[in-house]
Amino acid sequence: MMGFNGIRGWIFQLGGVLYDGTAWRRWFLDHLAKRGLHTHYQLFFRHWDIEYVPRVQRGDISFQDAIENVLARAGMSDAHIHEITPALRSKRKSLRSEERPLAGVVDLLKSLQAAGHPLALWTIENCDQEDIHDKVARLGLNSYFNFIARADNAGHGHVPDCLLASTLKALQVARQQVAFVGNTPEYLRLARMIGLQTIGIGTDTTELTDWQLQGVVQLQDILPATQQRMAG
Repeated sequence: MMGFNGIRGWIFQLGGVLYDGTAWRRWFLDHLAKRGLHTHYQLFFRHWDIEYVPRVQRGDISFQDAIENVLARAGMSDAHIHEITPALRSKRKSLRSEERPLAGVVDLLKSLQAAGHPLALWTIENCDQEDIHDKVARLGLNSYFNFIARADNAGHGHVPDCLLASTLKALQVARQQVAFVGNTPEYLRLARMIGLQTIGIGTDTTELTDWQLQGVVQLQDILPATQQRMAG
């Protein structure tokens, strides 16, 4: 396994890594609990991330239909489903104004940039209904990245060749010197399949990652000392 000293370029997942993408999920489960459907966060959304996110992303099913399908399979009545889904859609829209980078993220990106490390951003957020460049600019992170793209076709079970080629061209780094930093099991698996180093953030899927961290800002503490000096 290559150490952090061997990593020269970084690809970050956006939601759940650089900003808290879980607000709508926590609201959703709380709303379900008030309707009598009690479930565990990790259990519910691990199933959602594995079974539904790829299908939504490749266009097999809409986000709303996926939510309705999950609720129907959980035994919720049609009346409750038709009440909850519009409320969720409205809540997700209102939460955008509250989104901020996680604490320490800006300092981390500044350090990597100052150390001469090119950075890329892939978003795999399904049905986000907002242009990725607009979202990154709204979060104040656009100036740190050499390349920003939505990984639209990753739901088909592979990373598109054109996406990988464009990313590596922008980073100007060999594939084996690039790390993908993410928290979604399917996309960590795909990153590993194409030969990228993988760093899981808050994951429990050790077979998919070369390193595991509880939060992305931990990178700041464990980057090689030579990089820290360059950034300082």
